[in-house]
Amino acid sequence: PAAGYRALHAKLKKEEDFKDVSLKKVQTAIQKLRSDASLLPVIPALFSASDDGFLCEWSSHGAPLRAFQGTGGMQCVEVTEDLVIAGDSAGLMRMWSRTSGEHVRDVEVAQRYVKALAISGDSVFTGDYANLVQQWNLATGQREAVFTGHKAGIVSLAVSGDYIVSGGGDGAVLLFDRRTAKAINDEALQGKWVRLHVVLTDDRLLLPDRDEHKAVSIRLFTHTGDLVPENIRDTRTYKCGMPVWQVASLGMFIYGLCRDFTVKKFAAGSRQLLQTISVKAISKEAKNPYAMKVTPERIFVGYISSGEIGIFSTEDGRRQMEKAFVGHQGTVNSFCLI
Repeated sequence: PAAGYRALHAKLKKEEDFKDVSLKKVQTAIQKLRSDASLLPVIPALFSASDDGFLCEWSSHGAPLRAFQGTGGMQCVEVTEDLVIAGDSAGLMRMWSRTSGEHVRDVEVAQRYVKALAISGDSVFTGDYANLVQQWNLATGQREAVFTGHKAGIVSLAVSGDYIVSGGGDGAVLLFDRRTAKAINDEALQGKWVRLHVVLTDDRLLLPDRDEHKAVSIRLFTHTGDLVPENIRDTRTYKCGMPVWQVASLGMFIYGLCRDFTVKKFAAGSRQLLQTISVKAISKEAKNPYAMKVTPERIFVGYISSGEIGIFSTEDGRRQMEKAFVGHQGTVNSFCLI
């Protein structure tokens, strides 16, 4: 509905089933959508973790539904069918029942900062400031494995099949084999990515490079889940012209969250810059954009030193729901969309 009538009409006519559709029919359909809120796309369930010590669950219209309190600043969040899980600055992983909201258990992961979480099957993985990646049983909270090798705190995690990719606060990227609990010597991932936020999407690894002002996409896995040999990996670079804080991939697009309060939208295949979306905060306290999640319709952005959650259209870049998702009193560190 945010796009223009003529633009959508032109797109539809390229489809075989709509090649004869008239501009008038497209205009009438969009007007009906805009007038009937029940027909608009529903925002997936959003959870946000903040330095204010709270994890919030939000309605599709941006109203706070529930708040889950931690023992320190909330750093990361993951949600399963049964559990809401958060890591905090006190080194705990705290779990609540998603249905009732009741506290289920605390898991002592480290002395401080559980900065990253990832779910795979019946296990949850944590990355902490004791420089460890650890694997825990979701049902019991018992530790199942420890992965060592980082020389700085882990700030990001991603899991795919038998492999874990972790990013350290010193910019190091490590690739672990879950079957052996050992790091794999992968020269292609060596380098200083600078407090990266790693993302695994299907067969590709996405990395933000703040020093080189770019986002990088590497084909890491085959269609069977095996590692692609280093010498034949496809690597794509997306030049942002500004330090990149986070990256995301959705469909045929790559999104880079940049320090200058913009999101760069690229065509994944051609690497062409399609759009620069301003995601400037309303709050004067916001120092930098920090956290990002992307859906087909919207971009969610959190900011350093501000509890603001900005929402922007992926189609035209306009700010949406300006007075919604209000409640946090500190930096929003992480989102989870269900």
